[in-house]
Amino acid sequence: MAGETKLLDFFLDNLRKVFYPEEWIDLDLELSKSQLLAMLIIDRHGELIMSQIADYLNIPLSTTTGLVNRLVKSGYLRRERSESDRRIVAIQLTETGKTLVVNIKETINQYVERIDRLLSDEERETLMHIFVKVIEALNKEKQDYTAEVESNINKIEIE
Repeated sequence: MAGETKLLDFFLDNLRKVFYPEEWIDLDLELSKSQLLAMLIIDRHGELIMSQIADYLNIPLSTTTGLVNRLVKSGYLRRERSESDRRIVAIQLTETGKTLVVNIKETINQYVERIDRLLSDEERETLMHIFVKVIEALNKEKQDYTAEVESNINKIEIE
């Protein structure tokens, strides 16, 4: 237990340095992490529909709608109706949004390169192994929780 407490204390003491580095201050961001992540995901795919954004962010569709509305109002995103199916509304980055995403990616890349220069090949491999292990454990916990919730739901058959 004492080892776990030391690890938790170390993690909490250094959390800001890892997840909120000084380099991010230069971006003068007024956006939430969810908004930034949504923009990065949209940049990666070119365009997405609301349900896809909600799935990627693992948030309810109603929350996603509010998030996207704020980004549209701020001029970072735009909505476009599909030419093939007018019921589908695709979300895309505007030029302003693309410029911000480029700046964010450059800042993240500089940060990662700074860390990368400090690590040996062996340390880099170990770090990747640890990340994969942590992500797999978190995904398994999420799957276990989802299965537990679903098993507790009373299902009513409809004829």
